[in-house]
Amino acid sequence: MLYEHHFRAMNTGVGVWVWSTDPERRSRIRAGTRWAEDFFADVEAQLSRFRSTSALSQLNRAAGRGPQVVSPMLWTVLVAALDAAHESGGIYDATVLHSLERAGYDRSFEAIGASVETEEPDVPSVRTVGSWRRIRMDDGARSVDLPGDLALDLGGIAKGWTVDHVALALAPLGAVLVDAGGDLRVLGTVDGEPWPIGVQDPFKPERDRAFVRLRCGALATSSIGGRRWQRGDRTLHHLIDPRTGTSVDSNLHSVTVHASDAMTADVAAKVVLVLGSEAGTAYVVQRGLSALLTSTDGHEIVVGDFPHQEVVPNASFHCA
Repeated sequence: MLYEHHFRAMNTGVGVWVWSTDPERRSRIRAGTRWAEDFFADVEAQLSRFRSTSALSQLNRAAGRGPQVVSPMLWTVLVAALDAAHESGGIYDATVLHSLERAGYDRSFEAIGASVETEEPDVPSVRTVGSWRRIRMDDGARSVDLPGDLALDLGGIAKGWTVDHVALALAPLGAVLVDAGGDLRVLGTVDGEPWPIGVQDPFKPERDRAFVRLRCGALATSSIGGRRWQRGDRTLHHLIDPRTGTSVDSNLHSVTVHASDAMTADVAAKVVLVLGSEAGTAYVVQRGLSALLTSTDGHEIVVGDFPHQEVVPNASFHCA
């Protein structure tokens, strides 16, 4: 039997599906899916930059004031973010918050509105590539020393981490799929069959452009098409290139990455989008991943053994 639970968290829709043929697990599965909603809410309460009371916001406000003891969750995700920055050569960089705010993404996207026009900022963009190296971490004290000119945004990597955490926690109950706005993780099969997943068309969100049958692993999509707004005569979006301090300007419109876990897929999708098709393809190949890249003119590039089919049936689950 397939159990499912849907809710909203992290400014996106979240779905949790558990497949089990054991009727004695019914109450445990239902309790587990409700726990998943509570866990997503807890992560958002601790790691959202849009909540002034979150542990992340408190750390950002304390920048330049010396080492700050942080919560175990914030420590874990920040360590993962710094590892990702090191592994990507700084193309992934969690210290871009000030650049995001300068671009106009200074509140949740629902509050901005895609069609709202604002004046051009009078503050120049700030390149942050390499800034992550200046953060000092003390394992013993579980403290973080954040330089005064830096601020952190952990949104994407925190979402991938949460998806992985929930999927792994629910896996003992049956086959699991957890999807948070296109970051999804699969563990186990549905009565021996892979999970059917539709990959959304980045130019026509009402339809799918590819179909993935996933037995295990994760998918994540990064795109410049969703969170966009006007600033003066420029169209900006939420993905910042740390090398320029402003919205990414590459030849890619969207990237979907297949990896072993959602956090890895989420980071890789962003890195590839920043790098563009040529360097991004090399990045995917070098790390043994696979991906589906869509250029700004609609051309598709399949990298590695991306598990998709061109003919799209009616899929039950979606990777946005």
